[in-house]
Amino acid sequence: MMQRSAYFVQSLSWLFILIFSATAHAAVPQVDVQLQGVSGNLLKNVLAYLSINAYKDAPNLNDSLVDQMNARAPQEIRSALQPFGYYQAQVTSALKQTANGWSVTYSVTPGTPVKLRNVDVQISGAGKSDPAFTKYLATLPLKPGQQLNQPLYTQVKQRLLDIAAHHGYLDAQYSASVLRVDPVQHWADVELHLGTGVQYYFGAVTYAQDFMDPKFLARYVTFKPGDPYDGGKLLGLEYALNDSGYFENVQVQVERNAAGAERRIPIRIALTPRKRNKYVLGIGYGTDTGPRMTLGWENRRLNGEGHRFSVLGQYSHVLATTQINYTVPTPNGPQLVYSLANVRQVLGSGVAYTTALGVNRYTVLNAWSWNQYLQLLHTRSDYVTGPSTISTLLLPGSTFSRVVTYDPIFPSHGYRVSLDLRGASQALGSSTSFLRADLSAKLILTIAPNTRLLLRGEVGATATRNFTALPLSQRFFTGGDMTVRGFAYNSIGPTDQFGNVIGGKDLMVGSVEVDHMLGPIFGVAAFVDAGNVFNSFNTSLEKGVGVGLRWRTPVGMVRFDLAHPVKRPDLGRIRIHISIGPDL
Repeated sequence: MMQRSAYFVQSLSWLFILIFSATAHAAVPQVDVQLQGVSGNLLKNVLAYLSINAYKDAPNLNDSLVDQMNARAPQEIRSALQPFGYYQAQVTSALKQTANGWSVTYSVTPGTPVKLRNVDVQISGAGKSDPAFTKYLATLPLKPGQQLNQPLYTQVKQRLLDIAAHHGYLDAQYSASVLRVDPVQHWADVELHLGTGVQYYFGAVTYAQDFMDPKFLARYVTFKPGDPYDGGKLLGLEYALNDSGYFENVQVQVERNAAGAERRIPIRIALTPRKRNKYVLGIGYGTDTGPRMTLGWENRRLNGEGHRFSVLGQYSHVLATTQINYTVPTPNGPQLVYSLANVRQVLGSGVAYTTALGVNRYTVLNAWSWNQYLQLLHTRSDYVTGPSTISTLLLPGSTFSRVVTYDPIFPSHGYRVSLDLRGASQALGSSTSFLRADLSAKLILTIAPNTRLLLRGEVGATATRNFTALPLSQRFFTGGDMTVRGFAYNSIGPTDQFGNVIGGKDLMVGSVEVDHMLGPIFGVAAFVDAGNVFNSFNTSLEKGVGVGLRWRTPVGMVRFDLAHPVKRPDLGRIRIHISIGPDL
């Protein structure tokens, strides 16, 4: 049987290789570009300037086009080096034909760099003695004797204008902004003279709307009348109002012409309401859950202070939940959510029925989402064998989480991490005492064109003196579409004397996956998953291997996987896993 298992794994590997091979494009001529004599930012800028590097993989390359781009290359390289002070660079090239197309090597001698001779940066006007300017000028990154760096010069020039804009000097402009360069004598002079003009301040903030309490809206404002005018703070206010979920349209109007003699600029905010009610109806399917349905309703604006009320139900054969939430928002601060939920969940060979009354406090802490919660749980654990148990828990907890990605639906790179800590104590009225920690993470990296590496892991541990008193809902289970593929949903873990899975107090799961997109829509994947639930960390891990198809849809990636449990002939040879949703 072990030989048949090894043969199957080998067959899956060959199938994956054949899929890639069948979709590979026929080889086309390419140009291999090599540069000698430059590195770091110089190399990056040269590569950005070089036409032959930009078009090295073009499908229509021929000898004539390559010769033309190679002839332009020396001048492009010299132009790319000038912003960094090299005006007399020498460039030689060696172009030759190869079996795959062409190979070209450019040898660069940058020469003597231009250095700053004089740096003359002056501030005049009302902002001359403003601490924002004096502090920046004290640490000005442009100094005599430094090598010329035109991007740095441009950065300093823009930074002075940004300081002016963020401190109310709306009329600021340069009377002189000159960079003089003598490439023969190798010197450059900087002259930046900024006149700030007068300083402006924030005036009163008014709202053009009749559906929200002005006192509630005022809590979004992070400045007060009389503060120096700052366009960045206005932009932040606009983003905050848009993100609040109450408004269909937000217009922040700066009435500069009404500033008056005190130069206080009134701010008028025009708001259009979103629809008060939101309805949710969704159907789906997963091999873990089978058919599933989601029904929901939310009142986004119960009153002028932005309170919300929602009811959400999710139903499948392994999970059925009905939850009622009442949300009390705090602009630019924590958000309180009071909830009542009823949950039925299949866990291993048992079923957990839970009624939960709770309050959650959501906030942001240094770019991390922080959820502090307190729940009162009444739970019944039904086992296949043995009597049911009833538990009451007063459960405080805290969850820290963070997701970093530029594209939440189809990220080419990014990560998520989450840590949940919770516990209960008999001294506070709970049926049992325990402390539980659960840490999970996922990392996505692009390792080649259209190819990603997905790494996933989770580890959990529970400290308790009486495991048998721990309700099913507070035990660990694993196995299924999103954990260890090749195994049924929540089928991995300690068993009773009859072989029924009853969950454990500790968890360890890991996964390595490579996926490759064959085009904008479809792709293939190969993976290895491992994990187990146990009451002692010295237990070995169950493993599953397989291949899959990937299909990009507007709501996320659809994953169709074929997985095989390793060294478990009792579970069958292949298991199908279907899931859908964002990668992070």
